[in-house]
Amino acid sequence: MTSEHRFSRRARGAGATGFTVIEVIIVVGLLTILFAMGMGYWHDYTVLQRIRYGTVQLATDVRQAVELAKAERAQYTVTLTLDSQDYSIVRTGGGFTENTKLPDGVTATASQVVYVSPFGRPVTALGVPTSYSIAIQNPKGTGTVEFTPAGGVTYQEP
Repeated sequence: MTSEHRFSRRARGAGATGFTVIEVIIVVGLLTILFAMGMGYWHDYTVLQRIRYGTVQLATDVRQAVELAKAERAQYTVTLTLDSQDYSIVRTGGGFTENTKLPDGVTATASQVVYVSPFGRPVTALGVPTSYSIAIQNPKGTGTVEFTPAGGVTYQEP
């Protein structure tokens, strides 16, 4: 045996196995750094997913209002409030109200009332054909829902 080999055996003790305290501390430190870096990326990802989900959710709800209006031959409104997560889908004249929320941190960029005619087309409060562009936002971007004069509903995610 060389003197170096004998020295390392004596430091750990004869027949000792496992890791030294310094090795464990270094590994835990590296894992902590990697975890901290990953948390920043995870937070950004979840914020982006919220605006994407909110855009799809709002487009789906506008489509729901269109389908209900056509099925019941009744006017519906989708009402959003500036800087609020809350919005509602209401049948004009009563009978149906759905109050819902956008995902956390996602808000409307403007107060807006979207009118849906009994034929599933966008109209003004006076019944004149029109189109609507509804925007929602969070720190990662803006999503838009387009309601076209033909009654089509499309969306654009950030």
